[in-house]
Amino acid sequence: MSSTHQAEKEQLIKQLQLLSPEKSTPSLTLVSKHTSHQHCMLCGSHPVLGLKLNFYSAQTQQVFAHFKSSIHQQGYEGILHGGFLSALLDSSMCQALFNQDIEGVTGDMNIRFLHEVKVNSEILMIGKVISSRHPLHKVEAELYVDGVLMVKSNARFMTKGFGKK
Repeated sequence: MSSTHQAEKEQLIKQLQLLSPEKSTPSLTLVSKHTSHQHCMLCGSHPVLGLKLNFYSAQTQQVFAHFKSSIHQQGYEGILHGGFLSALLDSSMCQALFNQDIEGVTGDMNIRFLHEVKVNSEILMIGKVISSRHPLHKVEAELYVDGVLMVKSNARFMTKGFGKK
């Protein structure tokens, strides 16, 4: 494992301990990058200006990622753009599907913004599949800062390519 991945795992473990200090920390495994998703602006490994997020899975079938925001994702002065936060949620849900060897595209997505997220925040991203019955997959994601739930989402994804003629 690279030093970057080890540092990411350590940061994730710290953030997960903020959420549940009484629980033991899950064992995290790097989620492999899908070849069909290499150019994703958030989690792909090829985009020059992409975030290149790495997601990790646990035995709970959840996926986790850590992201340090910057002024480049700002909407209002000092606050992250809601569309950017929505993209983080969407990416988390997509990675939860990848973790179960499912390629899906977003069908619809509901988002609840609970608090403003400040620029330069350390964000914990969590995604999980709630139910899966081909071709429909129900997925949820949450964004935390300092152990506080800031934004949450639920969505329905369709299996990629389903319904093509």
